[in-house]
Amino acid sequence: MKKHGFTLIELLIVVAIIGILAAIAVPNFLNAQMRAKVSRTQADMQALSTALEQYYLDNNSYVDDHDYPSDTSQRGLFRLTAPMAYMSSLPRDAFGGGPAANYSEGNETFEFGSGNASRVGKQWPAQAYIIISAGPDRSEEVSGNDGFPFSTTVQSYDSSNGLSSSGDIVRMGGQYNSGRIMVDGKFIAGG
Repeated sequence: MKKHGFTLIELLIVVAIIGILAAIAVPNFLNAQMRAKVSRTQADMQALSTALEQYYLDNNSYVDDHDYPSDTSQRGLFRLTAPMAYMSSLPRDAFGGGPAANYSEGNETFEFGSGNASRVGKQWPAQAYIIISAGPDRSEEVSGNDGFPFSTTVQSYDSSNGLSSSGDIVRMGGQYNSGRIMVDGKFIAGG
């Protein structure tokens, strides 16, 4: 009786085909994960924006900057959850949070600026805000978010430059047309 089996060459061809398919599939899977994180970040920023606008309607000001006041439960975006719940909880930054993670105690929130940071007893209504995620490169490139909208430089993330390109995912709102704001090398306010 003759035994039927695969020859060594046939097995090598099958292993090579599986290797080629894996080399194609794995990067596509990793890119899909990155695109999903970017989409989630943008959706979370939209939800935060909606809550900030509701807060503005009730208080005629956006929430304080993340540096003010000294009570961390009342800082920046945390005002959206208490004492009145504009959001049940703050979304986490899918890219791990930036410096905001220093005060969020494990809930890595987005970096936030409203131009309403502590100024030695001087506070004014915040008429604009910026929400920042460090993006896929996990390095925050926005300078001046504490002073937003007075002087800020933004390098925004663009997925067409590759999914791991530099730049931050940024959402701005309110009246930010009076400051000196530069986005991707172009002035959108001031000059």
